[in-house]
Amino acid sequence: MSGEAKRAAARQRIAAERAAEAAAAAAAARRRRTVLGGVVAAVVLVVVLVAVVVVQTMRTSTSADAAAPANTSGNGYVVTVGQADAPVILDVYEDFQCPNCKALEDSTGSTIDDLVTAGTVQVRYHGMAFLDTDANDDYSTRALNAAAVVADTAGTEAYERFHDLLFAHQPAEGGSGLTDDQLVGYAEQAGATGAGVAADVRDLVFADWVEGAEDQASKDGVTGTPTVLVDGEELTDLSPAGLTAAVAAAQQ
Repeated sequence: MSGEAKRAAARQRIAAERAAEAAAAAAAARRRRTVLGGVVAAVVLVVVLVAVVVVQTMRTSTSADAAAPANTSGNGYVVTVGQADAPVILDVYEDFQCPNCKALEDSTGSTIDDLVTAGTVQVRYHGMAFLDTDANDDYSTRALNAAAVVADTAGTEAYERFHDLLFAHQPAEGGSGLTDDQLVGYAEQAGATGAGVAADVRDLVFADWVEGAEDQASKDGVTGTPTVLVDGEELTDLSPAGLTAAVAAAQQ
């Protein structure tokens, strides 16, 4: 083989080796990018999962750690009135701003009171707060918070008196809502007195509990107010006669 032929063969061999080296380097680079991309994706996934866990934990802990008023029962979102051995349980879901809830109280409230006094019914009040607006300055929340303050300070009988006062003086839907001063005044009328009452009403000390109560009502399957259950069965006839008949049937 001539010298020129040898040099040409050498150049071809070198070019082939360089091409192979370049291909190997490119393949290695692709592998590095794949591995790096996988690591980045894994890190992003971990960050997302951590964020989800943190948010969920915060939601759960907010509900679980929310300061509950004293004198509540069950899951901490119920105010129970009446004798423990009453044969019939009446669950009442209400929002203090709900006009239909006021209509229930006006028409059937005295019948409920009579059944409680007779020892026939134990009432479990479930407060809700879904009628907040800018116009009423979040009245549903402020009212339920104030009711929680009354229960915490003065007990369940005071809660019931406050409950009746708020419905008797319910502000017009779409209006401005009762003021904090008015809520404090009705709380005092109900029997909850002391400087701490006014402060707790104004500072919304049970705001997280109010939010938790609303969440719990949703978990209970309640979609509107008033919702009344007689021994777990929803009452469709909310008149005094309808309630009396349902209570009598529950005792059979």
